[in-house]
Amino acid sequence: MDTIKLQNVMEKEMSEREISRRNQLLRLDRQELNLLKSCRGFIEADVDAIVDEFYDIQISFPEIADKIGEPETFRRLHLAQRQYILDLFAGETTVDYVNNRLQIGLVHHRIGVEPKLYLAAMKLLKDLIVKSLQRHLGHPAPFEAVCTALDKLLHFDLALVFDTYIGGLVAEVESAKDRVEAYARTLEQQVEARTRELHEKVAQLEAAMATVKKLEGVIPICASCKKIRNDEQSWQQMEQYISEHSEAMFSHGLCPDCYEKEMSAIRNMKSPGPGAASGK
Repeated sequence: MDTIKLQNVMEKEMSEREISRRNQLLRLDRQELNLLKSCRGFIEADVDAIVDEFYDIQISFPEIADKIGEPETFRRLHLAQRQYILDLFAGETTVDYVNNRLQIGLVHHRIGVEPKLYLAAMKLLKDLIVKSLQRHLGHPAPFEAVCTALDKLLHFDLALVFDTYIGGLVAEVESAKDRVEAYARTLEQQVEARTRELHEKVAQLEAAMATVKKLEGVIPICASCKKIRNDEQSWQQMEQYISEHSEAMFSHGLCPDCYEKEMSAIRNMKSPGPGAASGK
């Protein structure tokens, strides 16, 4: 399951009813959302300073700075974080709000942000927002009420983000399972093909072996003329016997010793005897 499929599943499951149920579980009500919305004005005035301080602290950690990387990426993150903070004070937990949080989870999962880093970042962001709220809300009562509402909404967001983390892990497991099963099928097909090929080779070898003539055992041969006695008790020339009992063929010639012997005999035949020389 890829990221797009995961996103579609998460969005499909997040109905208005599910959103309402999650609000109930956190006891996050309309009054608290409106209370957060009432603070949007001064949060909007402080948001750039909050984001700047947030990233100044974040990039002081090498593992986070490495993930941010290029200046353009940093610029996009800065804008996204700014919008995220403002949405916290929009007074709504609509489907669009939820889908935005799911998208945040998908992005963090895709770029490999570990949950411990995400949780630490959320804690830092909350502290910076609370500092801004404390500066603008002098009276303890509204400040505490707003902080309580903010804490509930941040937990609402965290649950959504971790839904995508878990969904991403499940998707990776399913994807790995699909790859293993596909590899197993391919391997099975390869084994089947190689086995079939091996059977064909064995059949070819057996057929070839069936046509091969072999000489084996004790062969009775004449010590004088070198003829060989066959199974019918007849005597055959060695060349004939071997040709009939093997795939060998003969090409006759003379070895150097025999050649010299034959040539010597021919020369002797041509040489005149002693009587011929004297005319007697």
